[in-house]
Amino acid sequence: MEDRKSVEGWGPVGARDHADWLNSLSGSAVTGFHPRPTDHDGLWILNAMYERTTGTARESHHERHRRDLASGAEPPLVIGDWNELEDGHGMTVTGGSMGWSEHPGTGWRRLPWRELAERTGDPISPPGLPPCYRAFPSAKMDGSWPTSIEPPTEGSLDIESFRALAKVLREHAGSDTVVMAFYCQLYTGDFDDLYILQGTLGTLEELEHHWMPYSPSNIWPSDRSWLMTTDTDLWGTQVSGPSELLAAVEADTGLETVRLPPLDTAEDDA
Repeated sequence: MEDRKSVEGWGPVGARDHADWLNSLSGSAVTGFHPRPTDHDGLWILNAMYERTTGTARESHHERHRRDLASGAEPPLVIGDWNELEDGHGMTVTGGSMGWSEHPGTGWRRLPWRELAERTGDPISPPGLPPCYRAFPSAKMDGSWPTSIEPPTEGSLDIESFRALAKVLREHAGSDTVVMAFYCQLYTGDFDDLYILQGTLGTLEELEHHWMPYSPSNIWPSDRSWLMTTDTDLWGTQVSGPSELLAAVEADTGLETVRLPPLDTAEDDA
């Protein structure tokens, strides 16, 4: 397995102490554990997306990708939807990516999901589905996002949202609260064991420097009073916990949230 550099304030903890509880939840060790539908109020933190502040795109990410290929440029690693295209290549480059994302910098702004929903007429999340790549079909050009928009990343909170969430959790539970962070098996590549780190809320942002470029799949305190789930296939983080925590998450201006009806195992719905 890839060399695991140390993360200040965090260390591995025996998975045996947590395996039974995690496996009693829905979801899986492969993509991330979710609370049972009866145990949560359907609150989701939506991963950030960004939009250029000037101009509109006449080109999609897929079109730009094909143009770059034709010019001989080395294209970046991309995420695509596998479709039967007329050119026979079989993949639409959507413009999406995986792992940590952050503000692109000058000339870009954060684009709220609600603003895009009002603009397109699409719901924030299609009925019966969690936040995922199927959102906002009207914003896309033949299945690909316009280059004026950087869509949400898949399977990881963005840096802005992760830091805002860390602040909310500290205000709710205190910086000294011991928490666990689980990284799913698709990320670790270890399908025989659970990879769990232990640290405190005061050092949560140190996980940005973890050897895997993703936020944890699950975060929970030692008393298991709340649970955060960032599934590999989804564009948001599911929040389960006491009503005062959910209210604090919803009230934070650094987080965009939505309430959705309880879902069965989210990985089966995306």
